[in-house]
Amino acid sequence: MKIVHIIPSLSRGGAERFVVDLCNELANIKGSEIFLISLKDNAAADSFVSEISDRVTYKSFGKKAGFDPSVLLQVTQWIQKVKPDVVNTHTSAFEYVNMNVFFNYPSGIKVFHTVHNRAAQECPGSLLKKIRSYYYKTGKVVPITISRDGKATFREYYNLTNDHLIVNGRPELHVTAGLPEVRRKYPVHENEYLLLNVGRVVEAKNQAMLIRSVQTFNRQVADKKCRLLIIGDLREQQVANQLRDLVKDDPLIDLIGAKENVVDYLSIADAFCLSSHYEGMPISLIEALSLGCIPICTPVGGIKEMLTDKVNGFLSEDTTDAAYLEAIMNFHLSDNKEVMKENCIKTFASNYHIHSTAENYYGLYRQKMA
Repeated sequence: MKIVHIIPSLSRGGAERFVVDLCNELANIKGSEIFLISLKDNAAADSFVSEISDRVTYKSFGKKAGFDPSVLLQVTQWIQKVKPDVVNTHTSAFEYVNMNVFFNYPSGIKVFHTVHNRAAQECPGSLLKKIRSYYYKTGKVVPITISRDGKATFREYYNLTNDHLIVNGRPELHVTAGLPEVRRKYPVHENEYLLLNVGRVVEAKNQAMLIRSVQTFNRQVADKKCRLLIIGDLREQQVANQLRDLVKDDPLIDLIGAKENVVDYLSIADAFCLSSHYEGMPISLIEALSLGCIPICTPVGGIKEMLTDKVNGFLSEDTTDAAYLEAIMNFHLSDNKEVMKENCIKTFASNYHIHSTAENYYGLYRQKMA
């Protein structure tokens, strides 16, 4: 089977991380030929390009900012030439492929689209919604959702019931040669927790609330403090400036930017904090579970399906400061942390390994081609 995955870029984000992992794993299936297409070019220093397997054929089209008609034509011509069995788009790559499916593609190509977020957040425009709805409804594009929450929002938004649920996954993670330096910089202290937030600095991640909650905890609890590291691209400068104003001279909170060796930080952290307003199924949360890093999260998107409060993590009641502070307090007061770490690892192994995810994608492709 000749399979093509298309995504706007391979910048450091959850959907991008997932697509690289999925392509790498699909390439292990006997008889498969995998192509990974990025509409934009990617620099190795700030993308996942270097992690693409040698068994995967990678190509980029140099898309400029905004809608680029020339790339739409190039992608269509490339697919006509390669004649894959399957094309699977992700995020806004939909419009660079599926607008021409009916008129231009060779017969026999089956097209899929993975909905990585709540449906309204992924496709907010009314015109694009009508276009996607048409392709989903007519079966020209097969929709894939990644969580029960995502499935529900898809069905409500498009008034359709023909999506297929396949949860995200990650391979087993291994620490890097950078671990000793991370340990040196953030040594263990008996009177201190190390908390980690991994995600782009954008409004949706609600990191300002996270900072305020941690600062309130540190003011209220005398015998234990929380050191918070925020790892991720400073994508929205207005939000980044807001966070810097909140942090000011706080010695216990650092915005350390994007890191290639996130696994090293997760391996030494006491807890993983996700404070988002909305999510699909966060890859960063899957990574935390795989390493036994206890999650403290807001109850949004697929997170509610992945975590059971006080069993394999802590869920706040909502996305407010007070609710998240209470979740941190519950973590602090828990005497069951070692068992919870084991439960995190079991949750990953049972539900979110990339091998199972790839098998489910491949099985769906075969089913729809039959």
